[in-house]
Amino acid sequence: MGFLFSKPSYDPRRDIPDLTGKVILVTGANAGIGLQTSEQLAIHGAKVYLACRTESKAKAAIAGIEDRTPSLKGQGRLMWLPLDLSSMRSSKKAAEEFLSKEKRLDILINNAGRLADDYVLSPEGVELSVAVNHLGHFVLTTALLPLLKETARRPDADVRIIVVNTFRLS
Repeated sequence: MGFLFSKPSYDPRRDIPDLTGKVILVTGANAGIGLQTSEQLAIHGAKVYLACRTESKAKAAIAGIEDRTPSLKGQGRLMWLPLDLSSMRSSKKAAEEFLSKEKRLDILINNAGRLADDYVLSPEGVELSVAVNHLGHFVLTTALLPLLKETARRPDADVRIIVVNTFRLS
């Protein structure tokens, strides 16, 4: 029970290793946990793809990170990758675009999500929360898996797939 009464000792400035040369893709990176994660990974040297639906929000997120950390400006380490997880076609297209640009993928962070809301169907006829929270990430991850496996064979590799799950208690 010590964790309940002790102060957390994790400090990203100290505890995230040097990520220079690593390539990371974060879904839902324009706000919240995805934005903060992307920022810290870029600060520590990684090239980070912010996989988001809306170009304006993604570019605003990148500008915000660069404003808070001016040393990242012009480094080409923060990139927008168009991704709408409600569409399996968009998820596949995003993976194909990423694969056309990169020869490695060290970390895939499946962070984006949709909170429970009204029953709405995706463009492909799937309930929207299921499409965004499950199927879109499945298609993206499956399409990127060969590159993740290839990267894992490198001597400098430490490949990860991270799934972030947030929920709201009401």
